Amino acid sequence: MQVALVAVLAGVMLAVIGAGQAWATVSAAVELPGVGSARLGAAELTGNDLAPLGALALLGLVLLVAVAATRGRGRWVVGLALGVALVAGAVGGAAGVRAEAVERAERGLLEGVPAGTGLRVATPWAGPALVVTGGLLLAAAGVEAIRRGPRWPALGDAFRAPPDRAQPAPGQDEPPWEGD
Repeated sequence: MQVALVAVLAGVMLAVIGAGQAWATVSAAVELPGVGSARLGAAELTGNDLAPLGALALLGLVLLVAVAATRGRGRWVVGLALGVALVAGAVGGAAGVRAEAVERAERGLLEGVPAGTGLRVATPWAGPALVVTGGLLLAAAGVEAIRRGPRWPALGDAFRAPPDRAQPAPGQDEPPWEGD
């Protein structure tokens, strides 16, 4: 169980960091005849600019609490689905980041990059790779918990609401805190 929890925490951290990295760097330049080109400005698009990947990754922190508070496999189906969603979002975002950056620059939606200028787009791979790695860790922890989760401990009856507690067997006294 501890390995799965560490994998969830590492996956969340990697995905949040990767989503905040630059996925595309757009620079604008103008060609000056006889002089060369002059750079006019630059801007970056992060993974969070393309999709709420960082917020999605932070949902993985809910799993850390859910592991301790609940029993069963349902708590980890969310982890598996969350990991798959992060991987799909990162792969899809990385595949279309160049076109998205150019479109935003041509429409004048990137601050610091004038519309209608010569554009250069660089697409570093580190941000998408971190999000994919984080998503894979979350998905792997989800798969492992689906396999072994029912044997993992959960909070005892003392931490549950009274209707959710196990009822005492006939003939046993009620706990002292449950008076007449």
